[in-house]
This record gives sequence, structure tokens and C-alpha cells, in this order.
Amino acid sequence: MNKKKIVFFMPFIGGGGVEKNLFIIANFFSKKFNKVIICTYSKKYRSKFNKKIMFLNPKLNFTEKINLRIKYLLCLFSLFKFLRENRNALVFSFQANIYCILLCKFLNVKIISRSNSSPSGWYHNSIKKFIYKKIISLSDIVLVNSIDFKKQMIKKSKIKVHCI
Repeated sequence: MNKKKIVFFMPFIGGGGVEKNLFIIANFFSKKFNKVIICTYSKKYRSKFNKKIMFLNPKLNFTEKINLRIKYLLCLFSLFKFLRENRNALVFSFQANIYCILLCKFLNVKIISRSNSSPSGWYHNSIKKFIYKKIISLSDIVLVNSIDFKKQMIKKSKIKVHCI
């Protein structure tokens, strides 16, 4: 069993396809890694995770109905506190990739980003395109979920991506 800690960063767990991937991947890694941690604000779907998986939740406990960006910020602060003490962790970001990448690079922590934002959604705005391209390229690995998405990312941003 690998002694490295792996942290899955997903501030909001709803009930869609990205979440299904999180359940499958986190449960798989819980058999391979000594410590698997989910950093999230959500508490609703805990029963979907292996019992060995730990949760890193913000200490402030507001209602689930607070603004999504506030959830992101609260989770980022929790992740920051955790990573200061656990620099050997590997972070796997499922949401809020830009913020998470910046935090990990600031703390010199390895990060895998799962991109679920198609370039067609952001490449029309040159400022967004520039920022996204520069920051996403800082990831140690960028994953996408289809061959077509991979082709778009390579064509629009010229960064190396892997298809899962």
C-alpha cells in the first residue's frame, strides 16, 4: 500500500456524472493508498464512499444552500491548512481547478486536474483564455474525459492532456 496521501478536491458534490466519477475513482484509490481524503463542503453522499476514506470539511458549517464560490473558498482554506502540514500529498482536483492549482503551486504540492470545462465555453474571451491556459498548464497532469475534448484542449490551448 502506498504511504502517500491523496486528496480529492471537490467543494460541492451534487448528483451528476462528475460525482459518479469521484465515487468510483476515490473508492478505487482507497484500496491503493494509505490515506484518501475528500475535501468537500457537502455531506450528503458520504455513504457512497469507502469507510476508509476521510473527509476534510470546512470548520464553518453553514447551510448547504450558500453560494458555490463561498463553498470553494471555505474548502480551499481547509485544503491550505491541511497541505501546510502534509506537503507530500497529491491533490486530484475535480472542481475549482484554477484556485486549486494556484494553491498547490504556492505550496509546492503535486496536482492532477480533471478538466470538465470545454474550451468552447471559454475560448471566445481572450482574457479568460489566457488565464485558463497559463494556470491549467501548471498542473502536473491534466485529465479530460473524451478524445474529442482532448483534441479541443490541444488545439485551443496547446497543453498536454490525457484522456481517461
